[in-house]
Amino acid sequence: MKYLSALFLLACMPLFAAPDGKALYEENCSVCHHSRGQGGIGLPLTNEILSQVSDDYIAKTIHHGRPGRIMPSFEALSPAQVQAIVGYVRSWSGKPGPVFQTSRIAGDAKQGGALYKKHCVRCHGKDGSGEGPGTGVTMSRERSFMVMPAALNNSGFQKSASDAMIHDIIRRGRKDGGMPSFKNKLSDQEIAHVVAYVRTLEPPVIKKGMEEWVGKPAYIMESPYDFKTTVENVRQALTGANFRIFPPRYLEQDLTDEFSVNTRQISIRFCNFKELYHLLNIEPRLGLALPCRINVMEQDGKVLVISANVAQLATLFNNQELSEVGVLMEEIILTVMEEATL
Repeated sequence: MKYLSALFLLACMPLFAAPDGKALYEENCSVCHHSRGQGGIGLPLTNEILSQVSDDYIAKTIHHGRPGRIMPSFEALSPAQVQAIVGYVRSWSGKPGPVFQTSRIAGDAKQGGALYKKHCVRCHGKDGSGEGPGTGVTMSRERSFMVMPAALNNSGFQKSASDAMIHDIIRRGRKDGGMPSFKNKLSDQEIAHVVAYVRTLEPPVIKKGMEEWVGKPAYIMESPYDFKTTVENVRQALTGANFRIFPPRYLEQDLTDEFSVNTRQISIRFCNFKELYHLLNIEPRLGLALPCRINVMEQDGKVLVISANVAQLATLFNNQELSEVGVLMEEIILTVMEEATL
């Protein structure tokens, strides 16, 4: 009787459905890669690119992300969910992905370094960050590039790409990304040397001053003053730092009716036009996410002063010059916030 009861309960239990790759992609990936991989903020997932990357590479890229760049890590997704997304993306081309050996390729990193300097620095940069001199408006990419060159020194890339896959891409090139083929310029062994050198590339050292805030999306400080006094303190500190202040806005303004707006949440907008033009000259895309505001909020009896982490934001664009300016901006904004809350 006991066994019959167990069998009856088992028969009544719903079967677990396999993860829905399409739904998972739309929820986690489409905002950057678009609905069918057309790209935008994220890399276009064209048929050519899909033909050059293995399912294992896509899965590891989803899992590890690209630290410091726009692609986040999706470690919270289960292996089954990741594989469902990979299967859905792969279905666009209707062809299976390539399979590459996972073992390391024998090569001489010293010889590879000389070849890298000759053939790769222009686009991928001396440190492999993807910031080569190029001829683009940002001096970090060719005008014809759909996206910035890959950051070869990124830990996410290093963990995801096999030696054999890197070798194959160098040999074949990537037309969609503006990368030429080197099959008629370098021998297979010379390409192996380049791959060995690529494996020596490491992420840049965190700039001094970022340690406390690295990885955090915002600076948050608690004010010992009341809401009105804190707002005035921020305005005075910004004026002292040579910023022009624009009329403040409630955070909920235009998001709800005027009678429901929370008047204890205000955004203080500011700008130094000289520095603004400097930043946009380095990286025009920064206009999509300008960090020229400090928010003051009263919540649960506390008055909080909040600003976007500009140093962390700057790293998303993978532009060393912009990152350096971001650290300087961080120091100024933190000084303003500290003065307002002392």
